[in-house]
Amino acid sequence: MSKPRPLIRLSTSLLLTATLLVTGCSSLPDKNQETAEAKTKTVKKSTEKHAVKKPTETIEATNLWDDIIKGYGLPTVSDEKVNKNLRWLANNQRYLDRVTQQSRPYLHYVASQLKANDLPLELALLPIVESAYDPFASSPSRALGIWQFMPQTGRNFGLTQNHWYDGRRDIVASTDAAVRYLKRLNTMFNGDWFLAVAAYNAGEGTVRRAIERNRKQGKGTDFWSLPLSQQTQSYVPQLIALSKVVANPAKYDLELAAIPNNPYFTTVNVSTPVDLAQAARMAEIDPKELRNLNAGYNRWITNPSGPHQLLVPVADAAQFTLTLDKLPQIKPMQIAGDYKVKSGDTLGALAKRYGTSVAAIQAANNLKSTNLRVGQSLSIPGQTPVNSPYAIQAEQEIAQRNQKNTGIHYTVKSGDSFWTIAKSHNTSVKNLLQWNDLSANAKLKPGQKLLIADKAIAQKDGNKITYQIKSGDTLNKIANKFSVSKQDILSWNKVKNESYIHPGQELTIFLSAKN
Repeated sequence: MSKPRPLIRLSTSLLLTATLLVTGCSSLPDKNQETAEAKTKTVKKSTEKHAVKKPTETIEATNLWDDIIKGYGLPTVSDEKVNKNLRWLANNQRYLDRVTQQSRPYLHYVASQLKANDLPLELALLPIVESAYDPFASSPSRALGIWQFMPQTGRNFGLTQNHWYDGRRDIVASTDAAVRYLKRLNTMFNGDWFLAVAAYNAGEGTVRRAIERNRKQGKGTDFWSLPLSQQTQSYVPQLIALSKVVANPAKYDLELAAIPNNPYFTTVNVSTPVDLAQAARMAEIDPKELRNLNAGYNRWITNPSGPHQLLVPVADAAQFTLTLDKLPQIKPMQIAGDYKVKSGDTLGALAKRYGTSVAAIQAANNLKSTNLRVGQSLSIPGQTPVNSPYAIQAEQEIAQRNQKNTGIHYTVKSGDSFWTIAKSHNTSVKNLLQWNDLSANAKLKPGQKLLIADKAIAQKDGNKITYQIKSGDTLNKIANKFSVSKQDILSWNKVKNESYIHPGQELTIFLSAKN
C-alpha cells in the first residue's frame, strides 16, 4: 500500500481557462511545410539479457513542484483571460487534485527533458491543458497522447504509427518529440514563447498568417494582439494561470499534492516479445499501470520485430526483470498474422478456429462491435488460450474502452429488434446503427452488445446524465449533441462564462423525454 501523499499549499494562480473550446493540441503544420527529419534515437544494446537503464539523476529539491517553479522562464503577465482562469481554478480543487494525480507518473520525466534542453519549465504543465496528462486521450481531430500530436505532425517529428505501436501515446517518444517541436517553434518566433505555445495549439502557419495580417494593418504582432481563434486565445492564458497556481497555491486557497522529485519509471530492455498482461500479473504490477506507462503499444505484446522495451515503475523494476526470465516464450503462431474476412465469418467462429477469444480479436484490431465486413483484414492473436492473462486483460480493456465511449451498453435479448431497442432508449434506428458502426441490413444476435450514446440515456434520477468533457469539445457541440441549450448547460453547472470548461471536467445535463 502506498503512503499517503503529502499536501503543500498551492499559492500560485493555477487557473486553467477552460475555454469554450476545450483544447487538444491539433497543431498540424501547413501541408506544404517541410517535414522535419526524425531524429532516430539510438538504443544501446546491453550485454545483459534484460538491461535496466539507470533512471535520470534526481534534482536537489525533494518536491518536484519546487524544482519546476525554479525553472520558470515565461514572462510575467496580468490579463483578464488569465484572471478568469485563475478564478475558475480557485473554485475547482477537485480538478486540480485529479490532474495532479494523473501527472504523477510522467511529470518528472517531462520536466527533466525540458530542463535538459533549457526550456521554461512552465511547459511541463502544457500536457494538463492538452490532455489532463492522460496517455490515452484522443480528440475528434485524431490527436493522441499527453501532448496531443496530430498524425502528420507526429510523423514529422519521428513518431512511428503502425499496426503495433503509436509513438504519439509513448510517454518517452512523444515527450522527446514535443521538446524538439517547442524548440523549433521558439526559434521560428524569435524567442517569443507565447507565440510558440500558441503555434503549438493552432499550427505555425496560422500564427504566422495572423502576424502578417496585423503587420500589414499596422497593428501589434504580439500574442495578445493577434486575431486567433477563441480556442487559441484561451490556450496560452490557461497555461499561464496553471503556472501561477503551482507557484503559489495558498494565494488561491488551494492545495497542491506534493510529487517526489525522483524518476517514477525506468526503461527495461527485453530480448523477445512480451505479453504485457501476463508480465504484469507475474511481477505483481497493476496491469492498468503497466498499460498506462506503455500506452504506445497497440497490441497485447511488444512489437515482434523489436525493439523490445518497456517502462516499469522504478520500485518494481528489479522484480520485473526476474519475472521476464520466467515468462513462457511467445511463439510466432501466437503472434499470428492477418486474416481476410470471408462471407459467413464471425468473430466467434474465428476465435474458436484459432484458439483465442472474441475479446482478444477485438482488442487486437480496435473493434468496437462484433460486426465484420467481407474483405476486412484482421490481426488474429492465434493460439492464445481464452483464459490466458492476455485474454482476461483484453476483456478488461474493452470494458474500459467502452466506458470511455460516452454512453451505456445494452445486451441484445431474444426478440429484440433495432426498432424496439431504439424506441425504448428514446432514439432512432439510424442513430443506433451509427453509434455501433452497423449497416442497415445488419442482423442482431442475443448477447450482442450495443452502444447507446449519452444523448439517448435516460437515467432513473429524472433524465440526468453526467458528461465528461473531451479535448476539442465546445459548449455549442455539447449542447447540440444532447439537444439542449448552451445557456441551460451553463445554468445547470453554475458556470458563469462559456470559456470556463476544461478537458476532464464533468458536466451535469438534464434530458427531456423527447431527447
